[in-house]
Amino acid sequence: MRASLKTLHRLAEKVGADITVLREREVDYDSDIPRKIAEVLIRKVPDDQQFLDLRVAVLGNVDSGKSTLLGVLTQGELDNGRGRARLNLFRHLHEIQTGRTSSISFEILGFNSKGEVRKNTGW
Repeated sequence: MRASLKTLHRLAEKVGADITVLREREVDYDSDIPRKIAEVLIRKVPDDQQFLDLRVAVLGNVDSGKSTLLGVLTQGELDNGRGRARLNLFRHLHEIQTGRTSSISFEILGFNSKGEVRKNTGW
């Protein structure tokens, strides 16, 4: 695996891409030699862009957690069980007072070429 990862790094470098090992795991193959597998992200942001743009629509029933999910994804913090994750999504006073979103909203969440979350701070 070490040789394969080294080859991937060289290939990514040649095309100007970034490589990130997301996960490594040891697997058992009825052998005395321990073996590993890896999940690797190879990503190249096009030269004319600073980030990759992905748009996702979240639909669901009332109180199914749509706003909480968006809040967790865009703020990078888990919910406290009382709706804290969605507080930054509220746009109107009545949403803050009732604790419920009432309009279609959107949040920007960007990723760099290594798959790391980039918050909307001047990209």
